[in-house]
Amino acid sequence: MTRDEIVEKVKSFPPLDDTVAKVMQICNDENGSVGELAKVVESDPMTMANILKAANSPLYGFSREVKSINQAVSIFGMDTVKGFAFSSFLQKKLDLNIKPYGLDDKDFIKLTEVQNSITVNWMKKERSKLDILSLTSFLMDMGKIIISNVLQEDGATELFKEEAKQTTTLLELEALEKKYCGMSNEEVTALVFEEWNFDENMCNAIRYLNHPESADDSIRVYAQILQVVKSATTTQEIPIEQKVENAITLATKYGLDVELLKEALRLELQPA
Repeated sequence: MTRDEIVEKVKSFPPLDDTVAKVMQICNDENGSVGELAKVVESDPMTMANILKAANSPLYGFSREVKSINQAVSIFGMDTVKGFAFSSFLQKKLDLNIKPYGLDDKDFIKLTEVQNSITVNWMKKERSKLDILSLTSFLMDMGKIIISNVLQEDGATELFKEEAKQTTTLLELEALEKKYCGMSNEEVTALVFEEWNFDENMCNAIRYLNHPESADDSIRVYAQILQVVKSATTTQEIPIEQKVENAITLATKYGLDVELLKEALRLELQPA
């Protein structure tokens, strides 16, 4: 599969639905309000259900029961609500059964929520960073959908799956994806972001996730944060203790807030 063929698959994605379009419009409008956003969410039963379910799950660590969508939208903030809108869109419009990575559709959606919850909880003292990180963390594995589709078309699902079991680092998994498809998950995801006209900083944050040292100074820390989250939640068959250790090691190396990261990881990943 060539890069051009991957690009064609990206371009063949179904157009964004009305809910996502309206959510993006409100969130990108400096005068957009939580009340307006809540009304749009209420018009989409799946998005509303997903948001309320997440708000009352242990993932985000809210201290009280969230009963209304207005309350949930207010607590989550616009950037995270965008992620839930896209997540619901994916569930409705795409085949999320990414067998080559050992995940079914429910596993994939849970993965997106865990990645976002870790990011949001970790960045609670630097919420301005969530303008770029919140939606990006939700969708950082979008490329796996297309790569899985390619592998299944080529009859290479089981071969890839077996080789993926032998990888232990993000760079090894990246090399395997490029071996089979010519592009990594992160590169494909960046193409999807560009197709959806996402902010350039979001595109570059995911594009340089595995190589933050190559990113511009203005975007490097975002790539580093996403790499830490990805290390903690990678689909590779690594013991959870090792994933947590890898994430903490990276955060320490980059001079990020390790104590808040540990708190965020403990909500979902830290072994009992």
